[in-house]
Amino acid sequence: MSKFNGEVLEQRAITILCRMFDIYEQNLLCNIDLVVGNNRFPVHKLILVTNSDFFKSRINNTTSEIILEDSDEILAESVKKTIEFFYLGKIGKNADLQLHLAVNIIKFSKMIEARELEEYCLAYLEKITNIKNFIFIEDFAKQYGYLQLLERTNVYIAENYAELIQEDEYLNMSCERLGELLQSDYLNVAREEQAFQGLKIWVQKNYEYRKKHLDTLLKYIRLPLLPLQFILNEVKPLCYDSLTCCQMLLDTIEYHHNPEKIPRFPSLNSKPRKCQQTVLVVGGYEDKSTLGKIEIYDAKNDIWSTYHNLNNKTTSFEAVVLKNKLITLGGVIDDKTTNKASCFDLATKETRELKAMQEERLDFAATVIDDQVFVIGGKNNKYKVLNSVERYDLVTNTWTNVAHMLTPRYNHVIAVVGKEIYAIGGSDEKNTLNTMEIYDTQQDKWTVAPPMKEKRSVCAAVVMGDHIYAIGGFDGYSELKSVERFDIKSHTWTSVANIPEKNWGQKAFAFDEKIICVGGEYSKSVLKYDPATDKWTDHGTISGPLSCFNLLLAPMHIMKNE
Repeated sequence: MSKFNGEVLEQRAITILCRMFDIYEQNLLCNIDLVVGNNRFPVHKLILVTNSDFFKSRINNTTSEIILEDSDEILAESVKKTIEFFYLGKIGKNADLQLHLAVNIIKFSKMIEARELEEYCLAYLEKITNIKNFIFIEDFAKQYGYLQLLERTNVYIAENYAELIQEDEYLNMSCERLGELLQSDYLNVAREEQAFQGLKIWVQKNYEYRKKHLDTLLKYIRLPLLPLQFILNEVKPLCYDSLTCCQMLLDTIEYHHNPEKIPRFPSLNSKPRKCQQTVLVVGGYEDKSTLGKIEIYDAKNDIWSTYHNLNNKTTSFEAVVLKNKLITLGGVIDDKTTNKASCFDLATKETRELKAMQEERLDFAATVIDDQVFVIGGKNNKYKVLNSVERYDLVTNTWTNVAHMLTPRYNHVIAVVGKEIYAIGGSDEKNTLNTMEIYDTQQDKWTVAPPMKEKRSVCAAVVMGDHIYAIGGFDGYSELKSVERFDIKSHTWTSVANIPEKNWGQKAFAFDEKIICVGGEYSKSVLKYDPATDKWTDHGTISGPLSCFNLLLAPMHIMKNE
């Protein structure tokens, strides 16, 4: 009954205010005038004092008018709309509120300490931000310290970069502002070529003056992500007048030939922007049924969507992404371990068979380095634990045996650091392992590395910065909550915060300097770990629980068929 009474009272208050507004519009029974230059606005005192501390301190029973200093006609229109808001809590239709009027109302609302009106108009500016006015709104937000409006404007600019680079607002940006934009990890470009094209358009608007800024701005382009031919055809001609830019190009070209030497080139950023990759979840079990679907995870907005269903009968397969192709490997078909390999084109959604692996494999690991696929360990059709490793070349469609692991293992995980593959944990013929070994792909050699503190199979592993994280898993007797971190430089393991619940079979990836951990045998959870605070927090759920699934990164523009 109290809720009903509350609704009735609210509706009654709205009705009374609407009636009072009708009286105001007829200029009847109003008991005070707001004076702006030659304009007088009769209004009710009660409305003014209940909406503004400014008026509350200046109006008493005998006050008949308030003279506002500024006599500008636009301010007069701002006063009229302000009164309307005081009565109705809104300002007519959107057509009644234009950009510059909204800005003037905000200025006026600050003067009269009308915070609700100020927030109403700020929300309106956020809503109408577009490619024609974003610089004006951004400058206004900076000038008056509206941090939320500034943040929203910055997000709009980054997300609509491809469209904005054709507009005068963009072309008139300062070098400093363009530099901030190009640095952004959230610049919404399907390919890094788009980021460079925006820089090129800006420079060529006034080349003789703006070429001096190339030294500063070109370093914000992720040059190693540009195709070599694009660098030669598009980037090189823009850089003839700058020795610094020429050196960056030489470094980039050398990087393309020797990518493992990236530490030598501190000026080069080879990390893809956040929007350039999407997370794929492929295959797995759900409620004991086989899944062949491919799901896309938008980590920024925490949104899951189904991209495609492979409709195959294979379970427990491994998958990698190579040259915009999803390659599925091995697994089990009709209770029999297979060596089959197939290729699914992420853009065209066409599937074709590849040459089969040399051995049937189950519970193995796979990864890509230098456009070649490596499959490592696992079990064969006779459930013998393997230490063999094969390398696949997509161009020649051939498999080649390379150096065997030092220890046969299955249900292990791998982490890639540069040209090296870390094989972590798993099980051998008898025991769950805590051991780790490192494969140097250039020397074709495995070496022993320091063991983990705990034995782990079917755990999650992820590389972030100079560390490898091993998360959860199974120690041979029970599931684990523990997490440990390997320092790649000092070769030491350290325990960090546990995941909230025991789990195995989960997968993890790094995003925005955080770790996102997905699914598992007993969990639908998506967890987020912040190494700065050493804390795990909930980050949504998946359709699972899932086990024996693959979690991969793929180019966003391919998934959008761009």
